[in-house]
Amino acid sequence: MTRHRIIPSVCAAVVAVLVLLFAIRVEPAFSVAWAALVGVLWLCAGVVIPQDPRADAPDIPAEPERRGTAIARMAWSLNTRTGEAGELITRRVRGILRHRLQRDGLDIDDEAHRERIETRIGPGLWSRLTGQGTNRQDIERALDAIDRLSPSKEKE
Repeated sequence: MTRHRIIPSVCAAVVAVLVLLFAIRVEPAFSVAWAALVGVLWLCAGVVIPQDPRADAPDIPAEPERRGTAIARMAWSLNTRTGEAGELITRRVRGILRHRLQRDGLDIDDEAHRERIETRIGPGLWSRLTGQGTNRQDIERALDAIDRLSPSKEKE
């Protein structure tokens, strides 16, 4: 509370007491009570309430919008409760597996190569990756097949 808010409200209360006591002839106890009410209302009217609730909030500079990495987005596409793999990680694993097989001269769309592909990556894995209900174990099997298709330089 500052003086410029308190002094006018006290003056309004004094004027109210004088008017109630001498002009209207109200009993002193009632006139003091009504005058106190007038002073409090005058004081409350002087308080400025901002229209924006954030007007008195501290100004904290916003960080630039962050976007998750591709690995984080793929990890979030794995449902830990049900074990299902989302389309994002399934599509990425299929693309890498297709690329590694093409590097070895095998085309996944060619029926003549299908048997050799099944022996290289595992039986039924490609159909699990392209069908409905791909789960975490299928993704793990595909990642193991990708590792087998391109051995690291340490093994060479």
